[in-house]
Amino acid sequence: MAVPAFTGPKAPRMRIALVSYEFAGTPRGGGIGTYVRGAAEMLHGRGHEVEVFTAGTPEEMPASAFPIHSVDATREDFAEAIVPTFAARHTSAPFDVIEGPEYGADAAGIAATFEALPLVIKLHTPSFILAEIHAAYIGRASQLRFMAGALRRGRWPTHLRAISDETGEKSVAQCADLVVGPSQAILDRVGSHWGISETRRMLVPNVFIAPRPLLLADPNTRTETVLYVGRLEVRKGVLELADAVRRVLDARPGTRFVFLGRALPMPNGTRDVKAEMMSRIGRHRDAVQFIDAVPYHEIANYFSAADICVFPSVWENFPNVCLEAMAAARGVIGSSAGGMAEMIEDGRTGLLVPPRSPAAIADRILTLLADPERRIAMGQAARAHVAASYTPDVIGPLHEASYERAIANAAGRHHPQSAA
Repeated sequence: MAVPAFTGPKAPRMRIALVSYEFAGTPRGGGIGTYVRGAAEMLHGRGHEVEVFTAGTPEEMPASAFPIHSVDATREDFAEAIVPTFAARHTSAPFDVIEGPEYGADAAGIAATFEALPLVIKLHTPSFILAEIHAAYIGRASQLRFMAGALRRGRWPTHLRAISDETGEKSVAQCADLVVGPSQAILDRVGSHWGISETRRMLVPNVFIAPRPLLLADPNTRTETVLYVGRLEVRKGVLELADAVRRVLDARPGTRFVFLGRALPMPNGTRDVKAEMMSRIGRHRDAVQFIDAVPYHEIANYFSAADICVFPSVWENFPNVCLEAMAAARGVIGSSAGGMAEMIEDGRTGLLVPPRSPAAIADRILTLLADPERRIAMGQAARAHVAASYTPDVIGPLHEASYERAIANAAGRHHPQSAA
């Protein structure tokens, strides 16, 4: 995807509050936390006053050039628990705009308390999408048990995706002055499902600064190694990848597969995803290595040792790991469902596969294994694309423009006659 250019004037200095249960560098870090830290560092570097409001103890907070405020709360309690901390700072030095994720509705308590404050909701992956994916992997008997349990609790289980309404994600997005998505796919899907008008949607890809070790990885490898990096969970397409492993190894026995990431439980709770994958891989287990999560600074070593990286997610919004693999100049195979289709130009910077298709995954892996020159050329093109498309100089002005648009929309709420 070509990131849209921004040609407007430089944004004025703003006071920005980023509200998120997760923050990279803390025990509660995750994909959302990685985004928040990257956005905060970029905005601070561009001259804005940025403060982060997150979960954890003061001792758990990483060193930073901007203030980080925290409350020791669970995910369920965070949205309300953070309000007094935010209120004290906002009273002392008012913020111009706040941003929070839709997932978990982390900014809902602040938004309800300070209704006039411009609110941006950043889309990651709402609970209703996760519920839909999990439902597809749960057998009919298990679904009936879930429905019976819901009825016992006095709820009518019209659909598993009702979890989104229970967490408040839909309501906080609907009251936002602007809903921002890093991919058009997530904007279209959520905007349609939740009734968010196009005038309150904006595409702003996430900033990505490739670690230097990834940029130094040699594209000219011949290791016959295929790498997957990420949690082992069904929505990442790893069960289909496990099925593809058998097909690849039947055709090309010398191939080696490495799965780097911790396993989550299967949706039906019978066992974890790794155990299910091992069962599917069967007699080829000796060609497959499973490694639990490693420190981030070691991940570049695994990219460097692989020829191909595969991310066949059932759905994905804007996965950093795909950009990391592209920055490392690997041969990347990604899912056509969601944001990876906007990161990868099929056939030039990588290959795309339809979701839940072991045959297609195996075919693309075998294609790149059989043609290392093509794979290396794709990797080099992918590295150049990432270097040109997701830097602070490109994303920063778009990010600032989203806040300015939210501020203007909020002004229109209070003075409708002045709204554009």
